[in-house]
Amino acid sequence: MILYLMRHGQTDWNATGKLQGRTDTQLNEMGAAQVHEASLKLIGEQIETIYASDLKRAKKSADIASNVLDLPVHYTKRLREMSFGKAEGMTKNDIQAVFPYIYQAFNDVKNPDRYDICYPGGETIGEVQQRFMKLVNKLFEEGRERVLLVTHGMLIRIFAETCLKKTFRLENGSVLKVVFDEKSKKFKSPKILF
Repeated sequence: MILYLMRHGQTDWNATGKLQGRTDTQLNEMGAAQVHEASLKLIGEQIETIYASDLKRAKKSADIASNVLDLPVHYTKRLREMSFGKAEGMTKNDIQAVFPYIYQAFNDVKNPDRYDICYPGGETIGEVQQRFMKLVNKLFEEGRERVLLVTHGMLIRIFAETCLKKTFRLENGSVLKVVFDEKSKKFKSPKILF
């Protein structure tokens, strides 16, 4: 199976550096253009279906991709962005000032405790990983071969760090391609397409 993980297009909160999480923000004009351009570049990839987060910014991104690629979209809560609880709506500097320990732990990939830490009212990295892998298992059960997943930056980052042992920070409208190797039962060959 090959997965194409697309980060949704830009929102006004992305442009101003605010942490969105579950806050249901909309794509802006630039975000719609980013996704349209990315979708055009995916035309030759033989993708068979699209799964997307049901948050507005990802949903609109998936709708654009669906129109370009002429593919159905399945919306799911499992692809939602991580909930950052009380940190949502804050900038990076605000978060570092108000929640310094949590911010540092989240961004230290060598910290083993980071999988169980969350912002007040938010989700842990471990919880996000579990719900994402439930979707991946469903895709295996369905016999999917090439799937576009329209989702969010932190979810993609968590997947990359836990399953690929790499750190990727995708820009809005970017796509990460990964291959599941049947022999090793692991994802491999990660490549940021654009």
